[in-house]
Amino acid sequence: MDRLMQDSSQDYRHELKYFITPVQATELTSRLCQVMKFDRYSVERGNYLISSVYFDTPEDRSLAGTEAGLLKRKKYRIRAYNHSDSFISLERKTKRGSLGKKESVRITRQIYDDIMYRRGESLLTLDSDLAHEFYHMLNVEGYRPKTVVEYNRRAFVADASNVRITLDSNIKGSGAGVDMFVDSGSLVYTVPPCWVVLEVKYDHFLPDYIRNLLPDDSVMQSACSKYVFGRTFT
Repeated sequence: MDRLMQDSSQDYRHELKYFITPVQATELTSRLCQVMKFDRYSVERGNYLISSVYFDTPEDRSLAGTEAGLLKRKKYRIRAYNHSDSFISLERKTKRGSLGKKESVRITRQIYDDIMYRRGESLLTLDSDLAHEFYHMLNVEGYRPKTVVEYNRRAFVADASNVRITLDSNIKGSGAGVDMFVDSGSLVYTVPPCWVVLEVKYDHFLPDYIRNLLPDDSVMQSACSKYVFGRTFT
């Protein structure tokens, strides 16, 4: 099998999360359009659809760590866009307090199916430490797919401090045994449609001209996890 792209990684970044209303999201979008750019996916489609399969151990180690608010924790997921298998990535999300980092490697639909329905041995064909680690997690630690999470995203980016702001709506999830390319119609809302999840990520500082556009302190800041929502409300 041809090698795909090697691991892609980023340094730890600051991450802030809020629940806001659809009205606030519309107002914020209007303001952000004046000072930030749409990301490359939003430019093409406006809102785009993200689907992710999250994995966990038989004893739900990742879920328990997230719910307990452990300072150091990690999650594994497979992500695709707009129900297409043309771009699929295996990702590891690592949290350290309010800081987070994401590492990823691109995989094929064949490898995805191998992970979902067999033992994932095709991961070993990739020139990727992450792929080899995940193979270990599947076959030694017992990681298995636990939920599919799906939502619409609109994203903005700025060069200063590598700021990225996302607005996620229509957040849905599933129980175990769901294939994100086959069974998306079985998903149910895990966050009420009256809420939008706002995420703000940046490297070293958040520029004042962007900070001043964000919701004030009256809007709930939350360590909301779409994975936890998917496991809790399905």
